[in-house]
Formats: sequence, C-alpha cells, structure tokens
Amino acid sequence: MDTSELTAKRGIIGFLSLLCFTAFGLMLLYDSSKIAVLGAFMRVGIMLGAFWLAIPLLVRYPRMLKYLPWYVLGGALLIVVFIKQIWMLIPLFIALALLSMFAGPRTRH
Repeated sequence: MDTSELTAKRGIIGFLSLLCFTAFGLMLLYDSSKIAVLGAFMRVGIMLGAFWLAIPLLVRYPRMLKYLPWYVLGGALLIVVFIKQIWMLIPLFIALALLSMFAGPRTRH
C-alpha cells in the first residue's frame, strides 16, 4: 500500500473505530446479554484505533511497510508461544499463508 493511500484512508479508519466504540457503548446500555457481539465491537474498535495511531509512523518511515509481513509473522510466533491451545491457531495460519501468497508487490518479468 502506498503512503499516500494510507494518509487518505486515515480518516475513514478513525471513523470506523469510533463507530465500533459507539456501537459497543449503545449495545452495552440497551442489551448487554450479547457478550460475544460486545466483545467483537470492542476488539475491532481497539485494533482500528491502534492502526489509526500507527499510520503517521508508517507514512514517516515507508521502509517499515516493506518489513510489515515479517512483523506480522513475528507477532504470530509470539502468540503461538503464549497460547496454550495451539490447535485453534492452525486455521489462522492457513489463512495467513494463503493471504501472504497474494500480498506484496508483484515482480515484473
């Protein structure tokens, strides 16, 4: 992803994060029985908010985008080390492997 694209989409990511937090708050007030949905809204809002905060760093250091897949792989390995039930991560790694096959810049022949 180009740095200009990241800068242009930063507002959208921030808005979506706030939207998730708003949905979490409203559902918590009106119907707190759906714990799974509440947790999903909260987690997605936190992740989008963290990405929104990280975008200026990614724009300032574009070389970091080149190594981003390695950071994701390192994070995934750390998760494996600290998770007791590893068998639950097998579908996640299969999905990440499939996505990594199609991600990244294409080489010209």
